[in-house]
Parts: sequence; C-alpha cells; structure tokens
Amino acid sequence: MVRAAWPLISMGKKRQQLSVDELQQIKWALGTCLAVLSAWTGFYLDVNAELWIAAVTLVGAAVLVRPKLPSRVPGWVHRLAFPVIVAAFVVDLYASRDTLPALVRVELLLLGYRLISYRRRRDDLQIVVLGLFLVVIAGVLTVSLFFAVQILAFTACALGFLLLTTLVDATRTSEAVAAPGEVPAWAQDIHWRRLVGRVRAASDWRVVALGAVLFGGVVVVSAALFLAIPRFEVGNSLFLDRLIKKQSRTGFSETIRFGDVTSIQADERVAFTVDVNDSKRLPGVPYWRMVLLDEYHEGGFRMPAELRSEMTRSRSEGRTRASGGVSGRKGDVTSWRFYFEPGVSRFLPLAGGFNELRFNRALAFQYNGKLRLLALSAEPAELLGYEVTGMETSAVMPDNLFAESDRGRLRPSRAGPDYRKLALAPEDRRRLDALVATLSGQGGISAEEFSRRATAWLARNHTYAMESTLPPGLGDPLVRWLTSKGPGHCEFFAGGFTLLARAAGYPVRIVTGFKGGNWNAFSDSLIVRNSMAHAWCEIWNGSDAWIRVDPTPGAFSVGEPGPEMAAAQLMGRRLDSGWGARFDGLRVFWYRRVVNFDQGTQLELASGARREIREALRWLRGEVQGALKQGEAWLRAPWSGARWGVIGLGAVLAAGLAWVGARHGRGVWWWLSTWGRQRHGGDPVRREAGRWLLQIEARGMGRDAEGEALRSDLLRLRYGPPGRAARALPVFARARKAVRRGGRRTG
Repeated sequence: MVRAAWPLISMGKKRQQLSVDELQQIKWALGTCLAVLSAWTGFYLDVNAELWIAAVTLVGAAVLVRPKLPSRVPGWVHRLAFPVIVAAFVVDLYASRDTLPALVRVELLLLGYRLISYRRRRDDLQIVVLGLFLVVIAGVLTVSLFFAVQILAFTACALGFLLLTTLVDATRTSEAVAAPGEVPAWAQDIHWRRLVGRVRAASDWRVVALGAVLFGGVVVVSAALFLAIPRFEVGNSLFLDRLIKKQSRTGFSETIRFGDVTSIQADERVAFTVDVNDSKRLPGVPYWRMVLLDEYHEGGFRMPAELRSEMTRSRSEGRTRASGGVSGRKGDVTSWRFYFEPGVSRFLPLAGGFNELRFNRALAFQYNGKLRLLALSAEPAELLGYEVTGMETSAVMPDNLFAESDRGRLRPSRAGPDYRKLALAPEDRRRLDALVATLSGQGGISAEEFSRRATAWLARNHTYAMESTLPPGLGDPLVRWLTSKGPGHCEFFAGGFTLLARAAGYPVRIVTGFKGGNWNAFSDSLIVRNSMAHAWCEIWNGSDAWIRVDPTPGAFSVGEPGPEMAAAQLMGRRLDSGWGARFDGLRVFWYRRVVNFDQGTQLELASGARREIREALRWLRGEVQGALKQGEAWLRAPWSGARWGVIGLGAVLAAGLAWVGARHGRGVWWWLSTWGRQRHGGDPVRREAGRWLLQIEARGMGRDAEGEALRSDLLRLRYGPPGRAARALPVFARARKAVRRGGRRTG
C-alpha cells in the first residue's frame, strides 16, 4: 500500500508558466517603455525637441493601450520611412547648422517609427542602441539629479527587455514576421490587468528578490568604484559640447535693452549655487557682478568696443586656473565654490576681484582684472563648477589704472572709456541739466553725496514696479521717464541714475548680475535664482576707487552699509525651507559629491570617513570602559539580600531561556527560514517531508525495519494531520542521516 502510493507524492502545487504569447506581450510593453524613457532624456538637452518627445510619448502610450494599431499603418509608410527620415535629418542639419540637436531629433524619429511597427529581434536591439545613444549624450551634457533616477529605471528596463528578447527567441524555431496589415497572434487579445495577474502568479518572490539584490549590488559596487578610482583631469563633455550651440535664456550679454533683466526676474529656476567654507565672509546682501555696460545706445546700454577688445586680449586657452592679481588678499583662505547652471550666460558671477580661480576642467576664458569680469569663450553646455579664493565682496573697488587715466597720465590707447559720454539731443540734454541743477545745487559736492541725493530723488518721484513701460512722446525714452512720475524697475533706475550722474560730470557705469540669495540650511549653501537678476551702478569717487550705487528703491543705496545695517541685512536674509529647499539641498549634495567629485573631494571624503571611524571607535571604547567601570563598582559595593535576589532572578531567567531555546529554538528557527512558502507550496512541513521521501525512494532505501519506520513517519508528516515543526525536526534529522549513509554505501 505504501509503495503503491509512492508515485503520487509530489513537492506541492506546480507553479504556473507563462506562454510564448504572454512573454511576447511583456516584451512589447517593456520595449515601448524603454523607447519612451530614452526619448525623455531629450528634456535634459537644450535641443528644441519637445515636440518630438511629446510625439514619441503619445505614440508609445497608444500602441501600449492598443497593440493592434501598428497593423493599420499602410505598407507604403514602411517603404518610405527610411528615405524620409534621412531627408528630414539632412534638412534639419542644413537649417539649424547644429550637429547634435539634429542627431537627437533624428534619433527620436527612429524611435517613433520603431514604435509603430511590429519588431523583430534586430529591431528590438535597435531600440536598445538608440536608447543608449540618447542616454550617453544626456549623461555627458547634463548633471540633473532626475537623470540619475531615470538612468536607473532605463537600466532596469533594458536588462528585463534583453532577457525577455532572449527567452522569446529561444522558444521559437524561426522568427515570424507579421505581414503589413496583419495582427500577430500575441496581439490579438491583450488584457494587461489579467497579464499582470498571470505574471504575479508565475513569479517566484525569491527570484525577484535575488534579482533586486543583485541590481542593488551592481549600483553599490559602481558607486564604490566611483569613489575609489583615482581622479583624472579630463573634459567631462569630451567633444560633444562643441556640437551644440547653447542659446542663453537670459539677457546677460554685451548689450542689454530695457526689459531684459525684468524678463530674467520672471524665471524662478536656479542660476547658480555658492558654497562658502566660512559663512561669516558672506555679506548680508551680496552683489554678483557679471556684465559691465557703458554706452547708452538706442534705448539700452552696451559694453563699449574698448572693453570688448580688452576682454578679447585677455583670453586664455585650455587652462584650469586664473590669477586675479588682487593685492592684499594673500592671507585670505576663504574658499567660494560656484555651481553655475547652463543657459544663464557666458559671463560668470563674481563678487569682486580675487586671488586665484580654479575650474573643474580646462576651458577657454577671458578675465579682466581691472574690470573684475570673467567670461567664457562660449556659453557652457553643462553645469560649470569653479572655486575662487581670496575674493573681494566690498562695495568699494580700487582701480589705479583708471585713476591714472582720469588724471590724464595715460596714452589715449591705454586710457579706455571715460564713462562720461552722453550722446543726447540738445533738448533732452537741457531737460536733464535742469534736473541735475536741482540735485547739485551750487555744485562741488562729492560723488557719494550726489549719489545719495540722486537716489533719494528717484525714490520720491518713481515707484518700483516689475511691469513698467516708457512714457510715450518725443525725445529720449529714458529722459522722458525721468521727467515723468511713472513707475520703473531696476533697469530704469540704474539707467536714469547713469544719465543724471554723467550730466553732472561724474564717471559712472552700469553693472548687471544678481543680487542676494536664499540660504539653504539643509545644504549650508546660498541659492541664487534667475528671479534675483538685478542692475545697479558704480560711480567714480574722484580719486582711487569705484563705489557701488544701487538706486532701486528699498536697497542700501551708496557704498558699504554700516555695522548695524549689515547685521540687519544678515538677520533678514531669506531662509529656504520646505520640500523645495530639501530638493535644492539634495541637488547641492549631488553637485558636491558626484558632479564636482575630483581628487581633492576624494581625499576629503576619505579623510572624513577615517575621522568618523576613529570617532566611532573612540565612542565605543569609552562606552565599554564606562560599562566595565560600572560593573567593577557594582561588584565592589557591599553585598546585600536585594543583590542576591537580583542575581538569583537573573540566573532563573537565563536558565528558562536556555531551556526554551533547547526545546523549541530549532523549530522556531526552521519555521522562520521557511516562512512564506505556504503561498506557493502549502505547509512547509509537508513540503520538507515530500522532499525526503523522494530522495529515499530515488536511492532505493528503506528495505529494513529502520527504513520502514522512517518512511512511515515521513508519510504521516506528509499526509497526516498538520504537525508542529519541533516534532518534525527529529524525523528530518533521521532522514538526513539515512540519506548520507546510503550515499556513502553507493559511493
């Protein structure tokens, strides 16, 4: 009876298996998701491909919901697809003159075409290759934190897609291709909810968990290698940044018209982030200089030709360091690290002159120490990191060269602009002189005093407003605004002050850049946004320095604020909080530890890790020593009845725990190790009994009385009433010994 029932023994319910059509359906879904994920990398590139990305996304969603749609594509579309895509690429390349944007757009066209056709194995591999191309391009030219998350999703999707492609090909003797207008068998009837249930029923959670652990291990090992591999000074973007022409999204250039800075202020995106190793060196309201303007021309100001040529003469090719040449700052070791976002300007923000500047890679740049201006030869196509030491933040900027020029001691070729030029019609000049007469009085006042009077007059007669328009009429538009009572924004006030000061005979120039910044306590860094774009002035004090003048109402107008005002500005600095600030802090961490991770950061991280380990060991040693001292003090204290009672109670508890562990510990541990098997294979005790029965029968064991008794016990555990693990473990131990003895005899 026992032997007749033996063939019926099995190890539990058989797991469901997916059919070839179901594997093909999953492969279709993963391939579509992979194509859409690849297309989304175009959002990180400034290539004007949003329309193509949206088209690929919509097509992907359509063919995912209705897999029969590709069968409705006419055959002539497939015949003309390749020549049309090639012609579109040629026309795009000729029209835009940009190689990389044209390549990205043609890649998106190819991905879209692969989505509207039933794919063979080589077509599936083309999706992977096209996706890898876009991912590599985006990985080189972007440093977005979102891209790091997207590339993880892309990698997981690509690995699953390749695995399913291999499984589907292994189950077929030949590769079947659907004819135009024909719907493959796997696409006839797809219910995604039912398919998800089938996948869930056919999946082994242990295999899924193992795959997740292996994928996580790959990520961890990659991160460890990134931290451990020595750093090399190579260009992050290689040659790819030369294939794309970046268009600045701001108005920071050599020419600024009224309204340019205001358009920047409507943008809340981050312009740059500043790390300072000594936050006490950071002013309450810092001014970040970028562009210096002089000539008033056609309703705006522009950088004069002399300054442009002077910047060009100071150009440096392929260098990572620049010397600021600012004297008296050698002892200043304050380090300012800038993370400058792409799309802002080719001019880089600085608070003033500096001692030394170091880029994170070799660049072609122009630096003019006299003007304290730094510009790249082209706008960066990716985030730019640079570190400045010994940087000035004062509102007073010495300029010995202009002092010599102002005294007439330099040749005209070296003198540069005099910052007094005022090209106005006679009527406009008379109106302007009348305004200046009310400010200067009898004349002879200093530049600082004139600046205070002029800024106060502007604040009395004009209010600040983001939406401002020049009054209609004849004559110069800025003179019309000065003589009106209309509101204005920072450009109007800076331009109006420049006209007033030059009409009074004071050299003055306009500076555009950013003002202020929000302090992020999560990252201990200053976040400067495009909305903080600003325009102000610098006036010559008549002897040796330029003085910052901010004529916009609400600002500290002239020079350096006093100690009380500086403290008030510091206390009134805006602090970023909330989830947006947390994300900004996470992005700063990404910039510090990943994007700007160089050999210095690597050594700093290693020394920090060693320091933390030493501190942890010191703390652990102190805790152990403290516990030993407490124990020694307790043992040396006088013994009493309460003490003996505590010791006796502890001994009883230890003995009880030892007895429970000896009697039930193995059963509890074995049950925990088999937890979760009930879902796919029933009771783990029955499964284990069936496994040992199969092994004993396969070896032809159990002919003697001992073997029959063992088989009887295993059959009772297998088919009898549910038993406890503690009672089953001795039976399994006997079976293990019997199998080992049978194996040795067979050997």
